[in-house]
Amino acid sequence: MVDMDAELLSLVWNNLFSNAIKFTEAGGMVTLSLKSEGEDAVVQVTDTGCGIQPEVGAHIFEKFYQGDTSHASQGNGLGLALVKRVVDIIGGDISVSSQVGKGSTFTLKLRKKGKS
Repeated sequence: MVDMDAELLSLVWNNLFSNAIKFTEAGGMVTLSLKSEGEDAVVQVTDTGCGIQPEVGAHIFEKFYQGDTSHASQGNGLGLALVKRVVDIIGGDISVSSQVGKGSTFTLKLRKKGKS
């Protein structure tokens, strides 16, 4: 189990799940995995959505950045910046891998409880 503020982590999960759903068309899939790697818990949120262009992926954790403006009315570009800030505060790491037209995987590494 990860020793973090549950309320902060709920912001992370809510944002990652809602984005995965928002950018995945009907009939697509969103999957969640959790595994243990040494002293870390590794959570992956994967979708079969539209994917992210490499030049967009380089900026998605910045405030107000919206790579896909077709969904601009559904958000303000703060979600992933907030996720990154929370992950930094709790001492974790977040990354994204994506392929346009195939989907994206957000990988979150968190130190397990009692490990420092």
